[in-house]
Amino acid sequence: MIFKALARFTKNIAKPVSVFIVPHNGMPSLRFNLPVFFLLMFGIAWTGVTIWAGYIAGRHFDYYVTKADNKILRAKMAYVSDQVDKGMAYLEMTKRTDSQLRKVLGMDPSMLEREQGVGGAQEGDLADFRRLLSNKASEIKEAALNNSIQKMQEESRKRLSSYTEITLYLTDRHNGARATPSIWPAEGRLTSNFGYRIHPLRLSTEYHSGLDIANQAGTPIRTSADGVVRHSGWAQGYGMCAVVDHGFGYSTLYGHMSEIVAKEGAVVKRGQVIGRMGSTGTSTGNHLHYEVWTGGVPRNPMKYLQVGEKHAGNFAGLFDGIFGGL
Repeated sequence: MIFKALARFTKNIAKPVSVFIVPHNGMPSLRFNLPVFFLLMFGIAWTGVTIWAGYIAGRHFDYYVTKADNKILRAKMAYVSDQVDKGMAYLEMTKRTDSQLRKVLGMDPSMLEREQGVGGAQEGDLADFRRLLSNKASEIKEAALNNSIQKMQEESRKRLSSYTEITLYLTDRHNGARATPSIWPAEGRLTSNFGYRIHPLRLSTEYHSGLDIANQAGTPIRTSADGVVRHSGWAQGYGMCAVVDHGFGYSTLYGHMSEIVAKEGAVVKRGQVIGRMGSTGTSTGNHLHYEVWTGGVPRNPMKYLQVGEKHAGNFAGLFDGIFGGL
């Protein structure tokens, strides 16, 4: 059956087919007798050529589209590289500024050196990245660019961390400066210094733990630093007195007052009036007995007053300008 069908098909495709061409301009008609096999092969060949031509045309189209996309991508890469380069330049400037700030403020610069060992953009990395950017846009590798961007982000994180540390350091210095007793608590003449002296009533040698400043009754007494009033009232020997806790280990005592203005628990600022001069307690006349304590031990107040006149007041004033809103 199969052989008969194949023989019949071969016989049929071998038969000729007449093809007529009838022109409409008066020319004679043309007639071609072509085998069915020829027409079949011609059709297959024409189909193959059409598919091949479409494939070639498609490849050329994809090539030009890809070429255009690559051109746009290279332009974008060049722009991104330029922006990253500017960012790295700013980071280098912030790093130098960071180092200068630490030197000016007296901070330990070794923190920056220690950070060098935990990642981030180093000098060699910056040089490598600049060499990368100096290449043509087509030669810039995406992986290398991503690596540089990650290093820039890490360096940015480190700068932010460092500036946060500087801010905390400045805040601490500001609060420390405001807590340091550095102004005269009252106007008047100094009648007794810190240290050993002859007691004016008992006429015996005693250790005087503060300064005596004499003036008229009612002379304003001001706190010598920011703090909180921890005691406001009578104390044996001191009469009417106030104790102000300034933090950072500092506290001050103001004795022999005729009137206490600041109540216990009140928050006071340097220079704020907390009482009036008087002669209460063990006293021979109107004066202020002023003490400065650090770490629970009385210190010579003159040391802080001299430092305050030269440095601490200006230092605190500088920070007041910076941290006025705190």
